[in-house]
Amino acid sequence: MRALILGLALAVALISTASADPPSFRAGVTRITVHDTTPFDVLIAYPTEAAEASVEEGPIKLVASRDAPVAAGARFPVVLFSHGGSGPGTPLVHGDLLLHLARQGFIVIAPFHPGTAKPFVDRPRQIHKALDSVLADPRFSKRADPDRMGMVGFSFGGAVTLIVAGATIDLAHLSAYCHDHADDSRACGGIATDGSWAKVPPSRKSDDALPLKALVLLEPYGAPIEQKGLGSLDLPILIYSASQSDLKAEGNILALAKALPRSPRQIAVPGSHFVFVDPCSPILATTATEICSDPPDTDRAAIHQRFKREISDFLRANL
Repeated sequence: MRALILGLALAVALISTASADPPSFRAGVTRITVHDTTPFDVLIAYPTEAAEASVEEGPIKLVASRDAPVAAGARFPVVLFSHGGSGPGTPLVHGDLLLHLARQGFIVIAPFHPGTAKPFVDRPRQIHKALDSVLADPRFSKRADPDRMGMVGFSFGGAVTLIVAGATIDLAHLSAYCHDHADDSRACGGIATDGSWAKVPPSRKSDDALPLKALVLLEPYGAPIEQKGLGSLDLPILIYSASQSDLKAEGNILALAKALPRSPRQIAVPGSHFVFVDPCSPILATTATEICSDPPDTDRAAIHQRFKREISDFLRANL
């Protein structure tokens, strides 16, 4: 009888484990244009049942089904994404992660942020506009579930992610930090340290902060945000850092981790700041050496296999 009970318990456990496994989809990808002060494109990666093929985006190749129908079934959680750099940039260099999330059952919304003189203001607005446009699109309006929404941001996009969630930017704090940490060139390039920002008041927390349920920050730019600007962010957060990054952890990643009202989960990986960019093709490696170069003995492909799984598991558990 005892053996029978144990056998039944094991069978139930196996069934429960199998039922908890996420559905596996193929990745669909499309683009839309959003009208703003400066119009910008948005990459949307989403679950589909259509066969994947090679999709060329300049020097970057994605394996996905372009403009395919969204997979049938239940509504899918939404993941917003903000790429790095305060100037114009592209989410395509994170395509492996975005498509992985699509295959795991998420609808991913990733703007191509255009250059702007006020990125701390304009980029969060672009995220809002991108989300509104996707939710109004008939292909996604009945497939996306805005009640289950998270966000992922890399580098400057990490700061954007925090702002979208309700954090407050303090330029006076950033200026003072950079005055005392001239060695943090990644965080402080172009930042005024002559005292001209000393009386700039912190931006008020956005009244239209999105109801995000979880955040993932990849080497986030944390220097512009003081502890009191993070008080409302009581939600699950996963923070990644790179052990050989030139973005000083003490004033960015570690400062954020200490200041957040809820202790985040922290994961460190080997490599430089750009280890979170997809492994580069030979063509891209010749034209974008900074983002494609790694310290010796860094296996970027293996790191990506690991953190893609960790990120999708984290988001699935919290959305």
